[in-house]
Amino acid sequence: MLNFIEVKKLIFYSVLIVLVLSLSNCQPVLKAPAAAIMSTVLPTPEIDTTINQNRYPETDFSLRVKDLNGNTVNMSDYKGKVIFLNFWATWCMPCVAELPSINKLYLELKDENIIFLLISNEDPDKVRRYQTKKGYQIPFQISDNDGHIPDLFYSRSIPTTFIINKEGRVIRKSLGPENWNDDEFILELRKLL
Repeated sequence: MLNFIEVKKLIFYSVLIVLVLSLSNCQPVLKAPAAAIMSTVLPTPEIDTTINQNRYPETDFSLRVKDLNGNTVNMSDYKGKVIFLNFWATWCMPCVAELPSINKLYLELKDENIIFLLISNEDPDKVRRYQTKKGYQIPFQISDNDGHIPDLFYSRSIPTTFIINKEGRVIRKSLGPENWNDDEFILELRKLL
């Protein structure tokens, strides 16, 4: 016979299992609330600007994507600038969870010498609708058949984020969601300018 505490634990774990199984399929009904909850517990990124940054790989600036209006965006146009490069998708719950912090980071730094490239391989109209629905001001780009993503930026998971310094070195690669609008991270990012 189960006592009251054991019954509560059984119910709790049953609900947790159902929630995890539901979310693993990215059910649209549950994705937004789950992403909102997830966004409150994201880790904060760090950049160690004190180490010799020549040990980091050099960036392949041949990345070529399109903005939501179909205009070509060449990463080579941004040599000498700090670049925040993020690969994401509207269907990806961890991506959706970190986007509010990226949008806030963008709003904080958009007038500084930092370029934001947020790349999805989805239909531009779908990304535009998502951007409008969420009220994001950050520019999004699309990787299509005409584009080019260098091997350096290949990842089997999203979100994946790269921070590239002015010297063209990848100084941070992040797999998974993070709280990019963290005050300490913003200070470290500004040190790169």
